[in-house]
Amino acid sequence: MADPLARVGLELELLAPRGVDRPAVAHAIARKVRGHVEYGFKYTSEGRLPDGRPLCRLSDAVRVVDARGVLVTVVDDPTIRARLSVTPRQRTLSVTDDLRIALLAERICWSRRRDTRLQPLAALFGGPIEGGTLADAFGHPLVVLLEEPLSWGRVCELVTRPLATRAERRQVAELLLGVARELRLAVPAEAGLHAHYDAGPWRTTRTLRRLILESTEHRAAWHERLRPNPRCLKLGPFPDAVVRVAREGARVSFPTFAAAVRLAGARKEGDVNVLGVVEPRPRQPTLELRCLPMSLHCAEVLAALETAEALLSPCLTR
Repeated sequence: MADPLARVGLELELLAPRGVDRPAVAHAIARKVRGHVEYGFKYTSEGRLPDGRPLCRLSDAVRVVDARGVLVTVVDDPTIRARLSVTPRQRTLSVTDDLRIALLAERICWSRRRDTRLQPLAALFGGPIEGGTLADAFGHPLVVLLEEPLSWGRVCELVTRPLATRAERRQVAELLLGVARELRLAVPAEAGLHAHYDAGPWRTTRTLRRLILESTEHRAAWHERLRPNPRCLKLGPFPDAVVRVAREGARVSFPTFAAAVRLAGARKEGDVNVLGVVEPRPRQPTLELRCLPMSLHCAEVLAALETAEALLSPCLTR
């Protein structure tokens, strides 16, 4: 039987030195694999505007494409801001009030040139692109320019494609971390390593219950072995209501159990993110383990993953 934990996608949180930004990191990786780079956007929520509309921020994203497709995407991470200067400021793109347009831009607005990223949206809505802003055919603004600190461009979260085998994860980790060391990237104070495993094996009531209960009841022991960064933001246990659902839901079908977990307040921000397992149409159909320490050394990253999988595996096989 295939190893259900062999396939994994990695998120490596790093910080570039002054004078190096996400495009520079992506180009350095592309040269190593004889690939090319494409420019796009990464959506993050920035709360709401004064009138209640959502403020949807689109930061610069750059992806590296090799012979097999997208290898890694270099994106911003709004949790990495400590000790970054807020001056000087530069201009950045932001969809101000429509989550649907933000998600669409993140998906389709990729181009070999940074200044042509918005053209797919312009073709859909029939409006002009003027000075980096986009309106629809009737002049209603869709994407506008806002300012952000120049230093935020140094934040480099390296998001890999799903790595199908343990040999591939070693090869890609060695490549990416080798480039990071060459460019003198550092591990930020708040950094973490995130691992995304296929959601499929966890979509049974039995396995997901075990994961929730094991990671809750033995959280201190898990942390002693995993050694998460204590400064890492947005970690924590499952909400009490989710744990209660797990304790009481042994005899229900998985769709019912998943719905109960969602209603009980399952959230992304925690040691383990199960939204990709329980949501009917998740953006990422994965189980995300978020409480891993980040390192610039491949051996340490692989060791952290092996430790995590030793803790996860019993939840699948009992």
